[in-house]
Amino acid sequence: MAAEDSVNAATNPILASIQELLAGLDDETYRNVELSVRDHAVHGLGAEISVETELHLILLSKYMAAADGVSGAEVTGLKRLMDRHGLPEVAQRHLLEFDVATVRPEHVAEVVQPHSSLAVYILSGGTLLAALDGLSGAERSRVRAVGEQLGLSAELIEVVLAEACLTAAALLKGDEATIQLIRPLRHAIYRLV
Repeated sequence: MAAEDSVNAATNPILASIQELLAGLDDETYRNVELSVRDHAVHGLGAEISVETELHLILLSKYMAAADGVSGAEVTGLKRLMDRHGLPEVAQRHLLEFDVATVRPEHVAEVVQPHSSLAVYILSGGTLLAALDGLSGAERSRVRAVGEQLGLSAELIEVVLAEACLTAAALLKGDEATIQLIRPLRHAIYRLV
């Protein structure tokens, strides 16, 4: 690990939590999670991402959703996301117990390269989780603060907010046809940087 990564992990609760989690996974479990994450990212983002990045997304999603407290719908959404990645119970418990109280928007820019497709992907995923129980004013403010830290324009952040609300509504209705129609829009939004 580079010295800078070590310093960031010491001061960034997201990085520290994921390092702790990964250190506790055996090689076989890590490989299984890696394969699942790769499949999910190619389907969602259109590109491969690392296990660490996807785990960061889960914690960032929880952080954005927790602006007004984490609701039952948001916990269920987190669990479904983790199930899709094949995360073992011990990893899921670790992520669900993560305390977002010490996370600040600037920590996000230490995790994800600002002004990138991945930054939009992470903001979008976190916003979608927060939207599962409707986006409160506090959640919208947090999404905007995180988006700003990620170097995204105010206009792009508003597009992400609107798309997340649309996708959340379709998910809650179980409207798979609409979800399929929205997918190309999501991919196009990721390329707007």
